[in-house]
Amino acid sequence: MEKNWYYSADGQDKKGPVPESELKQLFASGQIPATTLVWSEGMASWAPASTVAALLSQSAAPATAAAPVAAMAPASGGAHVPQGLGSWMTFVGVMHIIGGVFACLSCIGLIYGIPMIIGGVGLLGAKNMLMALPTVDATMLPFLQKQHSAFKALGWSYILMIVFTLLIIVLEIVFFAVLATRIPALQHMSH
Repeated sequence: MEKNWYYSADGQDKKGPVPESELKQLFASGQIPATTLVWSEGMASWAPASTVAALLSQSAAPATAAAPVAAMAPASGGAHVPQGLGSWMTFVGVMHIIGGVFACLSCIGLIYGIPMIIGGVGLLGAKNMLMALPTVDATMLPFLQKQHSAFKALGWSYILMIVFTLLIIVLEIVFFAVLATRIPALQHMSH
């Protein structure tokens, strides 16, 4: 009887049970990455598929289809940092520093501006350390994927805040320009 497996690409949404041959096909075809966590009866804990020899065997898939799986798996058996995480960490860190500098322009803003600058510098340092790693422990993938989502949401909130601030400034300029043209006309009518 064929062994049944469970798998989870994000550590949260668990799928299965699926027969071993079907799971091998999913990996071989590239439908799910080799960093996906898998579990089957008899295993102590979830493990990245790239570290489970039974799933990387070529018995259930043609020899040419198994090659992409090996190419996707990092050589050390670890996992790659989610793509885009470093970029969003950089953007949020820089925005924290810029926001902190602007906050420090007022005396009361020093209270939260300095911690913003320190947090931004710390975030850039953490990003540099994370990106210097060739691979990370596969059990960290769900955490890093959540971090990616959080930094992406925070980054987009900064972008929207900038867009709406610029929009308000433009609307105020237009309002005061219109008001400036109306005041002389009103003064002229009163004479």
